[in-house]
Amino acid sequence: MSSRKCVAIIGGGITGSTILSELAKKKDITIHLFDQGRRGVGGRTSSRKIISEDGKSVMRFDHGCQFFRADTPLVKEKIKEWLDMGIVKEWHGNFIAASDDDRNDFFGLPGSPPFYVGCNGMESITQIMVEKMNGSCKKVFTGTRVAEMERDDDTNKWKLYGTTGTCAFHDTPEDIVKMGNSRLVLGNDLGYDAVILTDVSSSFGKWHRASAGVPESFGKRVRERVGARVPLMTAMIAFESESRIPFDAATFDNHTIWFAARSNAKPGMDQDGMEECWTIVSTPEYAMQKIKEVPMQDAKSGDFIPQSPDYLSQVPGKDLPNAFAKEIISKDGILGEEALLSLPEIIYTDAQRWGSALPCHRHLDEDSPTRQILSGVPYDSGSSTLAPTKCEKDGDTFLKDDELMLYQAGDMMSSYTPGFESAVISGIDVARHVSKTLQIDEK
Repeated sequence: MSSRKCVAIIGGGITGSTILSELAKKKDITIHLFDQGRRGVGGRTSSRKIISEDGKSVMRFDHGCQFFRADTPLVKEKIKEWLDMGIVKEWHGNFIAASDDDRNDFFGLPGSPPFYVGCNGMESITQIMVEKMNGSCKKVFTGTRVAEMERDDDTNKWKLYGTTGTCAFHDTPEDIVKMGNSRLVLGNDLGYDAVILTDVSSSFGKWHRASAGVPESFGKRVRERVGARVPLMTAMIAFESESRIPFDAATFDNHTIWFAARSNAKPGMDQDGMEECWTIVSTPEYAMQKIKEVPMQDAKSGDFIPQSPDYLSQVPGKDLPNAFAKEIISKDGILGEEALLSLPEIIYTDAQRWGSALPCHRHLDEDSPTRQILSGVPYDSGSSTLAPTKCEKDGDTFLKDDELMLYQAGDMMSSYTPGFESAVISGIDVARHVSKTLQIDEK
């Protein structure tokens, strides 16, 4: 029987929670998951719930990933498990598209179902997977940023250092972060036999709020593997009254917006007292332009520039809803001659910047005409179909260094089509590989 091993997972999105759920099936293993999100685990599957002061009004949004597919045999099997456990539900609705152009494809919607969502918002997928795991073998550290890693030459174990609470969050002002202690020992004082990273930004330089201080030799491989990434912005709005918009989700042929979904139309999110809520997803071109205008790194000081609530509410928080409204009330918009005369007043608005929403497609290289380098980071808005999920390029679905016992997983590393399904495949594959490498037995 093998001695107990200890594994650290950095990032509690869909990849991290999948890895946790797979490793927890083994015996003689301790698993620690670290996530720096303000709202706990979720990552790009994060959801929001806002309750009015009088408790009578509820607003709910999936402000990142809107739904997912299951096109591969591996994830189809996983879906059966999740459906039986009540983790996910199939999403049926009135879905439309402005055109059949592949350029406007949004993960196969509307024409290629089935589409799946979390049973209580997309975030519930990660939350339930984490909560259902055996408590004796795992521990989850939320609001915790891993900022530095050191490997003990004698034990070959990794020790993690970082910060917790306000100083860990992406949107905390830099002057407050600098006042905090980023050298706290995190998790297991004795160290970890293996570390699995799931956020590609972990391999940024130390200036980035998500940097985990990985060895540069490994970080360079990660950056080369991912190539460019696709940024997106989302806006969340709630109407004062019923809008009468005649669809539940749509893709647009529009420079500013790519997709919009009505939260109330998703199973598990249509609760009593809920306002009519929509999440609007920008195009990559729009997001790239805004990151160019307001970069994530100060050109002079090199400091990380966090998301400003004022900027988010005043720029994407206005641009995206305005573009959405024009599509609905203009005869040149998505409804054509059936366009509405007006829309109800918007009573709530918020927005989110996703600097690394997706990896770009594998066929896009350094010569891509749609590639831009912003603050030293390659971005690309080049388009290609996102459904069905398939292998786009030969190779592993994660990056490995078995000598260092250091791994980078997620759709940014995967050879499959970008998105949720690719992230799940990467998580399952890296968990199986690490288990085999550490010689961990089945329960």
